[in-house]
Amino acid sequence: MGPDAVRISPNERLRMLLVEAEWTAGELARAVNSLGTSQAMTLRYDRTAVAHWLSGSKPRSAVAELVAAAFTRRIGRLVTVEETGLAHVSPQDDIRFVDRFSEGPLLKRLVVLARADADPAQRAYLVQSAYRLAAVPPGWGQSGVLIQPPLEDRRQAGAEDVQALNAMVNVFADQTERHGGGHARAALAAFVANDVSRTLTAAAAPDLRRELVTSTAQLTHLLALMTADAGHQGLAQIYYQITLELARVAENRAAYAIALRAMSVQAMHVGHPRTALELADAALEIPDLYADEATMAFLLSQQAVVRARDGQRREALTKLSAAEKHLERSTSTPGPFTAYPRAALEYQRAHCLLALGQRAAALAALRDSLRLRIPERRRTSTLTEARMAEVLLAHGHLDEACAHWDRFLDQCSLLRSTQVNQAVTRLQGLLRPYLRQRQARLVWDRARSIADGLQGRY
Repeated sequence: MGPDAVRISPNERLRMLLVEAEWTAGELARAVNSLGTSQAMTLRYDRTAVAHWLSGSKPRSAVAELVAAAFTRRIGRLVTVEETGLAHVSPQDDIRFVDRFSEGPLLKRLVVLARADADPAQRAYLVQSAYRLAAVPPGWGQSGVLIQPPLEDRRQAGAEDVQALNAMVNVFADQTERHGGGHARAALAAFVANDVSRTLTAAAAPDLRRELVTSTAQLTHLLALMTADAGHQGLAQIYYQITLELARVAENRAAYAIALRAMSVQAMHVGHPRTALELADAALEIPDLYADEATMAFLLSQQAVVRARDGQRREALTKLSAAEKHLERSTSTPGPFTAYPRAALEYQRAHCLLALGQRAAALAALRDSLRLRIPERRRTSTLTEARMAEVLLAHGHLDEACAHWDRFLDQCSLLRSTQVNQAVTRLQGLLRPYLRQRQARLVWDRARSIADGLQGRY
């Protein structure tokens, strides 16, 4: 190379993005580590790792997705993995492995995915997938192909098949609330891969077919929720996408809206508030949407929270008021997809009010939520205790906060939930400045011991 030659970096795309974002290599590394933490990935990248990427090396695909997401949040526009220069081209790459489930008949994709998820060897690849901002939900419209009809005669499905699927919806919804998403998740994947696939390949009249597919959509929705609660956000997103497609095949707009609402909650948890807002709005913009009062309250409460976090004070309070009015008129039957407990609305109210800076009113809503919680719904009750403690501490009530944290810690070992684990970590950070006070030290020591026991459970 002559003295006047210009050396070109092997990854000029990444370098240009750093310039656009006004980031140093170290700042990018810290942003990627932070996003990884929100998705239950333990990453310890620093500026030297970014220097290697600039020189042409590539991290695994899940990390490349996080790099793209970090730039998207920083710059304010969608940045794809390809734009970072970190995209892999090997067919054996883990993201290509995941993309196998995006083409072909819907039932086949669901079954192959669930079967791979039930297999520990293949699951190791699936759970590495990261949440993808570029994964846009399909619009409501023409439904996809559920299955390729076989040529031979098929078993005739009946009402008892719908009843069997609905019974399992209730079983796994109850297990998730009692023990967390990390418990029995592989069992649900195996049930979908085997029993559900057999049911949906049976012949059925159109109305019965729609009921069967709706029940399948609900089971897949639960599998997505459990997967997200186990910390596998990229895989959960794929299940949510399939849930949306199943709802379209079933012509069930309410199931479609409920899935979009769940995806909004997921986007909020992984740190993408703009996506959360768009998904919450999309849930109520479905053409000819008909939903019962409880479902409307459920959808509107999420709109209230995301609008509050976006600084839309008046709109947030309007949505919250509308949710309450719908819930007051509700006469829905109990069930994971038919009822919206008042305790859950009060929890959403608290999050909305906290985002608006109304801490005292938020505390009152959390107290109401705890008072109305059913003990058997251990996961949500436990998370409400943790949130109550956090708000109380911010309000200066250390002793009362510690009492709620003690009740929270009583249940932690019974739950396999990334959200619960994250709440334990937050507890340790929030109480660290108060360790000279006996009650705080006792709670902190207890949390540290429990945190050690939670390591490696997934």
